[in-house]
Amino acid sequence: MSTPSTTPPSLRALQATSIALLTSTAGLSASISIFVIPRLMESPPQLLASQFTRAIQSAHRFLVFPLVLPGFLHAYLAYRLPSKARLYALAAVLTFSNLPWTRAVMIPLNRKMERRAVYPDEGPENAHEVADKWATRNLYRGVVTFVAGCIGLYAALS
Repeated sequence: MSTPSTTPPSLRALQATSIALLTSTAGLSASISIFVIPRLMESPPQLLASQFTRAIQSAHRFLVFPLVLPGFLHAYLAYRLPSKARLYALAAVLTFSNLPWTRAVMIPLNRKMERRAVYPDEGPENAHEVADKWATRNLYRGVVTFVAGCIGLYAALS
């Protein structure tokens, strides 16, 4: 016979919110690399660069908050639920690992693509090469976010 959960409803709501946000945004983030970028790669270089820049700016407006909030929620859950602190801390660290990855790897590629939209022939890489690199490196965010969501789900159910 199972014992009733001793986790307060407010913490259950935080668990559900963090899991839902992480798994949803993981899919959205990965879908940009899997579905959007390959379609953009069919365009001529200058059109690719301008469409890519607009798509990334649009995604940035909608995905930043749902990608970062679960890190804070998991950190709070680690504090409030000491028996599951390691799992929630790991989920928080994985979630927050998106921030330095984005700053160090993704933003420079975004800037390269913005330059390609204005100066298509500048630099050794063309727009298609930059978009391909961006799509490959963006998969890190989707995978890490999904893993953090799965860890949060495991912690909530264990």
